[in-house]
Amino acid sequence: MDNSSVTIAIQDDIKTQYFEFIAGRNILDVDDYTGLHASRDVVEHALLIKAIRLGGFTLPVKYIQVDHPPRRIKLMQQGLIHLSATPMWLNEIKRYEHKLHISKTVLAAGRAEAGLYTHSANTDVLAVNKPAELMKLVAVSNQNWQHDWKILKQLNFNGLYHTGKYTTMLDMLYKKRADVMLGPFYNSNDLSFTHNGETYLPISNFKVIMPDSRHFPVSRHTAHSQPLIEALDKGLAILQARGEIEKAYRQSGYINDKVAQWQVINQPAKM
Repeated sequence: MDNSSVTIAIQDDIKTQYFEFIAGRNILDVDDYTGLHASRDVVEHALLIKAIRLGGFTLPVKYIQVDHPPRRIKLMQQGLIHLSATPMWLNEIKRYEHKLHISKTVLAAGRAEAGLYTHSANTDVLAVNKPAELMKLVAVSNQNWQHDWKILKQLNFNGLYHTGKYTTMLDMLYKKRADVMLGPFYNSNDLSFTHNGETYLPISNFKVIMPDSRHFPVSRHTAHSQPLIEALDKGLAILQARGEIEKAYRQSGYINDKVAQWQVINQPAKM
């Protein structure tokens, strides 16, 4: 591995959105996490870069496209990449602690919530207003997203399809080959997001509690392993003390007061 930089695994679309969000600014000057491109993944990656810089880690960043958490974990275990662009759920990485450093908590267990998103034209799905009616729906997700997959299986949908690509999930909703997907809430007025000109909305009044904490995993098997985890934890502590992590999650919509009174439809204690 090239020891003159730090290699971060990221999805290509998140990388594009991140640079659109940063818009040429120095990451240390970013303190507002609102806007069209400020999705959860983008904001979490901004927090990562800001944390390592605040912690004194100065090497340049090199990106490599790796979409799925299990693949990122494997590459970190092998020392082929330094870290993931976004945090992972603790239950995804804890068993690999002998090969991965696990950062301080970025988001505590139970703080994260998600909605059941569908295409805006799927009016019958958006009209669902009783939990029992959810069992008639078909969900789509990715088995590599082990946390999401386990929650969706717990909800006993009429069907649960696997597809490896996020864009395929959206296409399935658009074509009504699936009804819903689990997704983070957004900072738009109606909680919607758009992709390729299509709009997606959550079913109102239903939400899922994500019963796990989020942490950045860092490979133990690179030349920069120790200074990187030390800088990351130092920077996260600074951001936490400033209230900036909470602010970022709220401004991105991931922690969202608009859904405070929505009904929780999963049983997080069983996870």
